[in-house]
Amino acid sequence: MQGKHRVSLNAVRVFTIVARTGSLTAAGAELGVTSGAVSHQLKKLEDELGVTFFRRGSNTVSLTDAGQRLYQEVAPAIGLIERSADALYRDETEISVHATTSLALRWLIPSLDRFRALCPEVRVRVETGSARSFPAVPDSDVSIRHFRIGQTAEGWEFLARDLRRPVASPSLLARATGNGKITVADLPTLQCSVGNWDWKLWCETSGISPADLSITHEFDTDDAALHACVAGLGMVLAPTILTGRETGSGALVVLPGYEPVEAGTYRYQRRSESRVVRQFCGWMDSEMRNLE
Repeated sequence: MQGKHRVSLNAVRVFTIVARTGSLTAAGAELGVTSGAVSHQLKKLEDELGVTFFRRGSNTVSLTDAGQRLYQEVAPAIGLIERSADALYRDETEISVHATTSLALRWLIPSLDRFRALCPEVRVRVETGSARSFPAVPDSDVSIRHFRIGQTAEGWEFLARDLRRPVASPSLLARATGNGKITVADLPTLQCSVGNWDWKLWCETSGISPADLSITHEFDTDDAALHACVAGLGMVLAPTILTGRETGSGALVVLPGYEPVEAGTYRYQRRSESRVVRQFCGWMDSEMRNLE
């Protein structure tokens, strides 16, 4: 029985790059080696198989019929191997994270420098969207979303409680009328949820009539409403994890005399179990614990 030819896979890879570029010099530049090293690999492959694959010119090479046949058969396989290797590399150096726009702008992105300090080799790709258009089947490595209180969250891991309290700008509070204590009835109210469900929940829990609220403006995201709140346009019922920067700087003030109300939870789901995904999720958990 005739023995099988043992072919160098590295030489085959070099062959495909030379065939694609049509130049020993260009192939060497892509591989990071000299054109002489490329020529050596080609000769090794031709000697192993007893076939001539290239016609050599002064500065270029072109495929023979045998070379064309080999290239058509092995190029897809080499491409598949390289794509698979790249995917494995990306699994350990890149992560995609999907979050609602407000959560990404107000918590995730401002915190990423601390994750970078922990994992400097990892690149994070942040994808955002509205809560209403959140994909039913997330395709990012990590997806973070909000669940209203009582909403089913099977398959999603707990990240943080959504505690909401009324906040307003100091300038708006200074303009508020009334004697002594300022109440929610003294301030214009900003709406930023469909059907105003969060204010209705807060009023029910706090024993306040929704009729006491005066809705003056409506926004489609928490982030937009909070910008309007800082500008003094009205009071917002804000998740605590989204307002740390403003309350810390004094741009927003928590309305005194009202307890925060739990409106739901923030949860995450991971599509991958790679090392970097586990690191990222562990970092998120730690960040949220520090906010408590």
